[in-house]
Amino acid sequence: MTNRIPLDKWLGHIEKEYLDSFIKEGGSAVKFTIVDEKNPLPLVSKLQDSCNRHNFFFASMDAINSRVYMPQDIFFSLARQIDWQKLARRVVLDMLRSRDFRIPDFDIMESKNIIETVAKANNIEANTLFYELRPLIEKKTVKNPYLVKAFRVAMTHFCIAEKYRSQDKQPLLEWLRGTNTRITNVKPFQIHTPINRTTARYFIESAVHWIRLAGYSGTVILLDNNRVTLAKNPKDGSRFYTRAMVMDHYELLREFIDDVNRLSGTLLVTLTNNEFIDIDAPKGWAIYPALRTRVMDDVRDKIIANPVASLVRLS
Repeated sequence: MTNRIPLDKWLGHIEKEYLDSFIKEGGSAVKFTIVDEKNPLPLVSKLQDSCNRHNFFFASMDAINSRVYMPQDIFFSLARQIDWQKLARRVVLDMLRSRDFRIPDFDIMESKNIIETVAKANNIEANTLFYELRPLIEKKTVKNPYLVKAFRVAMTHFCIAEKYRSQDKQPLLEWLRGTNTRITNVKPFQIHTPINRTTARYFIESAVHWIRLAGYSGTVILLDNNRVTLAKNPKDGSRFYTRAMVMDHYELLREFIDDVNRLSGTLLVTLTNNEFIDIDAPKGWAIYPALRTRVMDDVRDKIIANPVASLVRLS
């Protein structure tokens, strides 16, 4: 693959073909981008700007700070970039808006109690407003089939905490973000499921669905896996990936591709390098044909690069 496409032109196609329509309407896609330059910041900043303009939640992660061969680390990295209280508040306000309650213009993160704020704006008691809210929480959260059970329970606690402000949500935050994975800490919340290699993908699927419920058009995740393809350990103090770890990472990417329809309104962009597609590279995609055959183009133009291909080389 030798044809390149300018970054701005590629982003234009991504906005038009995906962010403006397909992803916004609930579709999902996995893309691979090759950047020759060592500095990927232009892609990161411009993709984030596109997300801000189109009301998408943007998250970035890399193979240095996260074990990208472990699905739970992918979720933990995503979870650490999410303001869970803010998402819950946005969901609650959307529920109240659906019942034709007047929502005043206020900063949802500055208000100590949005239930009281909205109740005051509608000249009713906070308890009455919460009584109207409870069945909506049950419908959109407790009985939501797109959310895994443990995630459902956690989000329900975040929502009802808007009425009962004394509830300590710190154990839930630590469990979601992976800072304290002991399940005993969240058992008082009636959560008995750990977030591990087996369950993490269900939590990722639940998180991106919850983000859309909170009013975002969707989620864009940028995964920088440049570190994965290093053949020799530079011994610079950063994480080094063995061949077995690289195989697990490629298998995880392949699973995302195969089950992309389970990711509600999500665009996953993997930022990689030339070694990734080098057939002779010791840690390139050739070591895992199942991924290579899903990403490579069997038929392509010799001169013009396809801007919506699964894999593009950016200039």
